Amino acid sequence: MSLWSKVRGTIESVFQLGLAGPQLKNNSGVIEARNVNDSAFVIVRGNSPVADNDLTTKQYVDTMTTRTVVSAQFDGNNALPANTATEHFYVVTTSGPNATIGQLLWDDGSSAGTATVLAAAARIIITTAAFTGGTISLLADSMYFWDVGSSKWLIVGGATLSGANRTIKLAITNAATQDSATTIPANATVLSCTLDIQTPYSGGATVSVGPAGSVALLQATTDNLATTAGSYEVVQDTPWGASDLAVRVTVAGAPAAGAGYCIVTYTQPNV
Repeated sequence: MSLWSKVRGTIESVFQLGLAGPQLKNNSGVIEARNVNDSAFVIVRGNSPVADNDLTTKQYVDTMTTRTVVSAQFDGNNALPANTATEHFYVVTTSGPNATIGQLLWDDGSSAGTATVLAAAARIIITTAAFTGGTISLLADSMYFWDVGSSKWLIVGGATLSGANRTIKLAITNAATQDSATTIPANATVLSCTLDIQTPYSGGATVSVGPAGSVALLQATTDNLATTAGSYEVVQDTPWGASDLAVRVTVAGAPAAGAGYCIVTYTQPNV
């Protein structure tokens, strides 16, 4: 028969669970889990944490402190997804009331409850697929880290390496407006812009390159002949401006055909 009583505490410094079970011990104000003989520590198990002050499990810590492989994206305006039978992570690509950019969601593989929102922190993720359609876009099979200072996902080896040259290569078609998935970071300097026209555009078509709001900043329509196959390069020293922006290729004249690549090399110079 079980006995239930309203007990506030004990005057002893240890409390044993079971006749030969482990003990909870007060050691100078610190709670310890000890064996029956008080000669060694014992394991304490629990569930994964939810709030900032929750204790964590080893599995949770091991998972959170390693490079996190993300296999899906999440819109923070949507309801949190249900946990599946397979552990995996989501990266938030659109901020909303349920999650914001910089946070991750963790599906614990329990097939019960909903995915847990993980606070934004200085962590590294590796994408297994390209994530587009949200407020931010991430490349496939790439490594990013969350920069707390700028509150952005930065591709490793990219914006943080001052003095290094980086290249964006965007496949282009005859669509009127085409943006790169990767942005050029604020205060970068563009060193060159090349249009590699492999399939000539239909007569009357023109192509320019630049960011939204300044679509000919890197190449004007007079810097290339879009109706003739060839590689058109403009070597330059062009400040990108104060914002992270995608490279935009603007095709005018509504051509029926045309394809190639836009290749932009940029750097964040050492000073």
